[in-house]
Amino acid sequence: MRILCPSDGSPRAAAAIDKLIGSFAADEVVVDLLAVAGGRWGGSGRQADTGQADTDQAQQMARLLAGERQRLEAAGFSVEASVRTGHAADEIVAFAEATQPDLVMLGSRSADGDGRGYSGRVAVRVARHCHVPVLIARDGQPITRIVLGYDESPDADAALALLAALPYRGAPAVEVLSAWEVGDTLLPSALGDDAATHHKGRPEDLAESRLAGVDIARDAADRLHRDGLAATPHARHGRASAELEILAAQADADLIVVGSRGMSGVDRFLLGSTSDELVATARTSVLVVRT
Repeated sequence: MRILCPSDGSPRAAAAIDKLIGSFAADEVVVDLLAVAGGRWGGSGRQADTGQADTDQAQQMARLLAGERQRLEAAGFSVEASVRTGHAADEIVAFAEATQPDLVMLGSRSADGDGRGYSGRVAVRVARHCHVPVLIARDGQPITRIVLGYDESPDADAALALLAALPYRGAPAVEVLSAWEVGDTLLPSALGDDAATHHKGRPEDLAESRLAGVDIARDAADRLHRDGLAATPHARHGRASAELEILAAQADADLIVVGSRGMSGVDRFLLGSTSDELVATARTSVLVVRT
């Protein structure tokens, strides 16, 4: 497996490397270290420096990567290192598109967090535009317990498959959550699909949605069991991002995993904005997977 690990020299970037070392088997992973000289924020934030300042920063980043490379190689990982110049988010996405790693692992603070690291804007842009899975690391703790948000969408299926394929140092336990909001459940209309209506909070809707959520979570947990991971199903009524964070706190999880795009209409169990919300604000590390 190939993992792209961008670094800006911050404590959060160092923590992402700690998480990588503690979570994955070194003999099964090649790490691509990437540093971006210039504007850290990318896009609408601070503008990249130019001329001599870029050259000086590129040299500083190369020295930084040399130290991080040494640390990874000491842990048994094969490592390659690159320095690029430009906006952080744009260059990370472009590098991932060119090299096609199996995973991007990015150290970032949450929007309400403190300390240095790639900003929430950079993390959201990378997770939204990168066509490979992106893990936003908030800490350096090994992955031992995971919360998977699952809704039967193609991206959720891809997230489940990735969890089963990752080369862990020790197999983590997985909590599988299907979350829904009855207010977003579309009920058929006599006038056809275009005139379908919303019914909020009817007891029969809640009961039907709960039963469907239980079945969805149980099926996903069974699939993970067959792949050798211990998994427990959960079904909850509420906003998906909030319920995932609550379950992560209750389970003392090291990672929340979601698909980039969820289902909609009568099949909506994870909303489309869930991944963006978690990347920007969750205090737990977040892995976003898209097809």
